Amino acid sequence: MSKTSNKALPVVIACIFVQLCMGILYLWSVFRSPVVEFYSWNNASANMVSSYMMMAFMSAHVIGGFIQDKTHPRLVAAAGCCMFCGGIFLTSLLSSANIGLLYLTYCVVGGLGSGFAYVSVVTCIVKWFPHRRGFASGIATAAFGLSTVVFAPLSKWLLGSHTVPQTFRILAAIFFAVSIISCLFIRLPSEEYLSGIKLPAAKIEKAKARDYNPAEMLRTSSFWCIALFAFLSGSTWVILIPLIKDLGVSRGLSEALAVTTVSLTGITNTAGRLIMSNVSDRIGRVRTTVVLSVINTAAAAGLILAGGPLYMIFVLLAAFGYGSGPAITPALMADLFGLKYAGTNMGFISICSGLSSIVFVKLSNALYASTDAYTASFIMAACCVAAPIFIMSVLDRRLKTLKR
Repeated sequence: MSKTSNKALPVVIACIFVQLCMGILYLWSVFRSPVVEFYSWNNASANMVSSYMMMAFMSAHVIGGFIQDKTHPRLVAAAGCCMFCGGIFLTSLLSSANIGLLYLTYCVVGGLGSGFAYVSVVTCIVKWFPHRRGFASGIATAAFGLSTVVFAPLSKWLLGSHTVPQTFRILAAIFFAVSIISCLFIRLPSEEYLSGIKLPAAKIEKAKARDYNPAEMLRTSSFWCIALFAFLSGSTWVILIPLIKDLGVSRGLSEALAVTTVSLTGITNTAGRLIMSNVSDRIGRVRTTVVLSVINTAAAAGLILAGGPLYMIFVLLAAFGYGSGPAITPALMADLFGLKYAGTNMGFISICSGLSSIVFVKLSNALYASTDAYTASFIMAACCVAAPIFIMSVLDRRLKTLKR
């Protein structure tokens, strides 16, 4: 192992542990039914929880990114971990009479905290690996997806042996202890470290590309192509998140197998982040987004009618596709717009993903109310995730023309 790798390793490990804790964002499909039953809540309201939390999570990227660009990622990550754990703990104090406040405690406070920590960790790791940005963003985001593998079985076990409030308190305590200790090891690379990394000529050119501030970035067509990709490509997954377990049971899976599917999404989500981020280092970020859009389209089309084992396959494919996007975009944004304002600039892409999580779930709920099935929702999703195939192909041709 090289000296530079030795210096980066403690930071990478710390960031991975923070991401593992923050990834509970993806676990609402495990909590949804127990929460609905325990608090006598209605399903339509419960379906919106992951969307509102995702919107808060994504919004935090702009705020947290701006603050960490001005201060230090350790400070913002620690603040985010405290907010996230505090939100989960406050959720445990709710009763059936005020369960609507879950939108504030779990979604807003927890989502903002998770977003603060996430953006700090991702931009920090990318700065440690200027020579392998795709790999770096893949590692940073993979741990977030892997959280489902670790905590879905634990959460299911806790819910089986404890009440819902007790489960939230236990998880909050575990996450707080692990994440705060991990934050102590987060730091930025020194100039001495960066000077010891030898970049290929093409990557030196990218590394020296001028830094766009947010106002300059927002005036480029490249940004809006990436923004549309972020908004549309997540439609299948945000519709699916609160439904994976219950829809799986209705499509022919046993409850145990449906819960297993939730856990396995963490593995394929993580695989997508690692595999596609490394692919992007080899064939280019924009071309990789085109390939990814084809995968997303296949997943959405399959979910229209699939049942039994096929349902599992297409859910896992959707998780693979959704996990890949956030792993590629930080590196793509760094390539096009530089690292100086990376935290803030990435936040604007995250806002687009957050809006997607609300818009498409609301549309899906409306379609379900009129048809009493999710077939129309996945037809809509298939059309949306196919659009970036064209959008990103246009961007690829434009960047070749500009040689950027």
